[in-house]
Amino acid sequence: MRVLKITGYVVLALLALLLAAYLGIYLWSLTMPALPPVALASTPNPAQDYADAMRRFNALVAEEQARGDIDDKCLPYVLTHGQRTERAIILFHGLTACPFQYHELAQLFYAEGYNVFAPRLPRHGYSDRTANALAELTAEELAAMMDVTADLAAGLGEEVTMAGLSLGGNVAAQGGQLRADLRLAVPMSPALGFRFVPNFLTPALTRLILGLSPDIYIWWDPINKADFQAESGYPGFSLHALGEIYRLGLAVQALADSQPPAAQAQLVIDNWGDPAVNLGAIEALTAAWQRNSGDVTAYRFPLLPWLPHDFISTDAVGASTDHTYPKLFELITAYSP
Repeated sequence: MRVLKITGYVVLALLALLLAAYLGIYLWSLTMPALPPVALASTPNPAQDYADAMRRFNALVAEEQARGDIDDKCLPYVLTHGQRTERAIILFHGLTACPFQYHELAQLFYAEGYNVFAPRLPRHGYSDRTANALAELTAEELAAMMDVTADLAAGLGEEVTMAGLSLGGNVAAQGGQLRADLRLAVPMSPALGFRFVPNFLTPALTRLILGLSPDIYIWWDPINKADFQAESGYPGFSLHALGEIYRLGLAVQALADSQPPAAQAQLVIDNWGDPAVNLGAIEALTAAWQRNSGDVTAYRFPLLPWLPHDFISTDAVGASTDHTYPKLFELITAYSP
């Protein structure tokens, strides 16, 4: 009994500390500037055919190469069958990653007959991996990518799927909310908030993050720091960039609460073991889409085997792509014509 009594005190103390932390986040956020709204809208200009889509893609790659600061491995790419196919898929990478993140998964969809487009999101994929280019990232830059990529992919496939992980999941969710010409939107573990902060506090957390000065740089691997080597991407990220990603997520959630999703269907994927993203926020987005008559399916990878937040990259710590890829492929291709 004495052990249980001591344990009870410890639990109560931890709960008190947690509540104090949440209250601190809220009160501190009140000292920060208000969040500027993100005006989300879609003005489609779809490619008319395959040739138009490839003209747009070639112009995009030429522009990226002309910059001279993009890692060749991180340039946007397409895998095509030389003509418009029944199905095309857009694959948005996650925070600090780049299109190379999908180098193996993209091949599975290509082999199934899809044309595949993997874009580079703003301020990602630079050759200088430690320059902290993400410090200047904005929600508006990310939001602008949705129409551009959906327009291009319209010429690659009769039916277009827009999928993305984490940061890319926010852009895919935006597409699901706004683009009526999408067959399917697949936000995968969208970054709508932090795992250990309740969803109702995400606006306060976002306001706090974006109000901090100076910005804070966070290493993925605090021991190896700049020597951390992923197959693609940066060894760390700007906290300010994370705030902008949350800001985009809040805008998508606000639209989902008030308007039905435009895409024909939505498939929301996450995983129980994710230490990074707010599962409650993802559930709230799913529920809003369902409440507003969306054709919504949700799938959550079970706790075991444990999966990292990044269940796409082949070199992520704890990666189990032999487990995740077949399930992702099964879920997404189930919406094929």
